[in-house]
Amino acid sequence: MDAPETPADSPLTLETAMASPLYRRLMDPELRPGDPAVPFDLPLLDPETHRPSGERVRLADFTGRRPVALVFGSYT
Repeated sequence: MDAPETPADSPLTLETAMASPLYRRLMDPELRPGDPAVPFDLPLLDPETHRPSGERVRLADFTGRRPVALVFGSYT
């Protein structure tokens, strides 16, 4: 497997990141299945314009009501 290419504007290289205890720690999740998620709130987006609607949604609003799946990714 080839190492990913480091962008020219990056202050880190793969080698320096892998050598750093701080960055290595990010490879091991601290949460386990069943652990509570960190509370957060996010701007609610308008379904038509996909811009913030001025309202907010909080994870705590769903506590005890229904399961919540957090999906992280990039659409770019």
